[in-house]
Amino acid sequence: MWFLGAGASRTAGMPTATDLVRELKLRQYCREENQDPHSLDMNSPALRERIQSYFDSKGAPPEYDNAEYSYFFECAFGDDYAAQQRFLQEKLNPQRVSLNVGHRVLGALIAIGAARVVFTTNFDNVVEEAVASVSGKSLVPFHLEGSYAALEALNTEEFPIYAKLHGDFRFKSVKNLSADLVSNDEQIQRCFLSAASRFGMVVSGYSGRDANVMAMLRRALDYPNAFPAGLFWTVPRRSDASGEVIGLIDEAKGKGVRAGIVETGTFDILMSRIWRQIPGKTPELIAKVRPTYAQAVSIPLPMPGGQFPILRTNALPITSLPTQCGHIVCRKVPTYDEIRSRRGGDIPISAFAIDDGLLYWGSRSEVETFVPTQTIVERTIKRFHDPVAAIKDSMVTKALFEEALAKALCTTRPVVLRKKGRELFAVASNRSQDAAPLTALRRAIGGPIFGNVPGRAATWSEAVSIRLEERNGMTWLLLRPDIWISPVPKRDEAREFIRARKLRRWNSQANELLDAWIRVLLGEAGGGENVTVTAFANDDQPVSFRINTRTAYSAGRRTDVR
Repeated sequence: MWFLGAGASRTAGMPTATDLVRELKLRQYCREENQDPHSLDMNSPALRERIQSYFDSKGAPPEYDNAEYSYFFECAFGDDYAAQQRFLQEKLNPQRVSLNVGHRVLGALIAIGAARVVFTTNFDNVVEEAVASVSGKSLVPFHLEGSYAALEALNTEEFPIYAKLHGDFRFKSVKNLSADLVSNDEQIQRCFLSAASRFGMVVSGYSGRDANVMAMLRRALDYPNAFPAGLFWTVPRRSDASGEVIGLIDEAKGKGVRAGIVETGTFDILMSRIWRQIPGKTPELIAKVRPTYAQAVSIPLPMPGGQFPILRTNALPITSLPTQCGHIVCRKVPTYDEIRSRRGGDIPISAFAIDDGLLYWGSRSEVETFVPTQTIVERTIKRFHDPVAAIKDSMVTKALFEEALAKALCTTRPVVLRKKGRELFAVASNRSQDAAPLTALRRAIGGPIFGNVPGRAATWSEAVSIRLEERNGMTWLLLRPDIWISPVPKRDEAREFIRARKLRRWNSQANELLDAWIRVLLGEAGGGENVTVTAFANDDQPVSFRINTRTAYSAGRRTDVR
């Protein structure tokens, strides 16, 4: 099941709690200071700081404090529910809804039964609009006025079930202020607790700011068989997770629940990636979810030109991909958490991915340590008859190829392979024996390529991001120069340092820097040679890629206009 907060509706044009608080702050400030709210722009950081300082001086809750929302609603409306409704009705007007791909994917998942239960703290009707847009059917939410039926619908499996924990702004018993939030509607809460013993849950777009909702989630952890398929709290960036959320996930893990905070990017990115993995999608459904991709077209590329501007890209064509890898079939496919716990935190040398078993390049004996021996059913080979299509169709396969490519590029080079989130980096080595091979890189930089971050307990090194992408039936190696900060959590503190180092890397130096990294990783640059890079040459499953050293260019073409 899903649990949605305001962040899941924001890209549809709906405001989040922070947006509403800022609007109420502006109104209150202008009333008290006799100013015109229409002449002020709350998108201005300077104005927001001024207004916040004003309310700080009056003893209001600090910015982003959980009490802020209720405080400013109470200042604005008191117990006047009608005025509160009018305000929310204006801000959450259905005419403002603009469905993005994430909402259409969710609507499709609900329509095909892949998302059977959805709870939300939102007042808006974005989910209802999404289901209607994709399936042509109506989705009637359970809210505070009809909550008694939610548990009955769950018990009789009348899916889909869509329930609004804080009610719907169209009804008089909408729960929004702190006095109301102390006790959620018992019937909807009972429905949630019952569902939590039957389903896993994905949380998206929710900050965890409501104390009673978080208490309900903790209460669910005390029930037998809590979240049997796991509890996953998605965030755009891991740094966005609040202390309350981190505490809840730690508590879940302590009670044996498979739980984690998952960095997914935006709601649209998350849902698009899930949509790619859904089997058996009909052309009609695909057309509803991704209307811009519904019709196949064939537009010939223009003839190569010779006019300026000539733009150099950071993409190198991959001319040969591996066509097979090792495959270990298991009775019970392990999770990444289970593999990490079995290895005691050691980073695997082999490149691997979890699919219908363990896919890998490298040492079979190492990969077999990821699972109990008695669960291994078969040791075989996975063949990729069309590796480009496999990479395009599966994020799992793409990640496997990308990791193997990065390890092949870094195996015998004066770099160390590092990972931040899902992104792989080749980081310049600081070992004395690697100084000579990095001469071209130092020359391109015009100075040192590693050192200490001033004023911080951290070090920096020149680095390059390594990505694998499929475009127009070809695969490409993308190299993006960057600065690596160690330890990784210090990167936010070193943001100004990174910006200063990269600030003046204009065209000429950027061109030299890209050439230098190609030489470091491939030995040549720009001549059009095909270079083969290999990883795990002495293991059971070696892997090789052939890469052309000449980057892709885009040249202008003269067009006569009459």
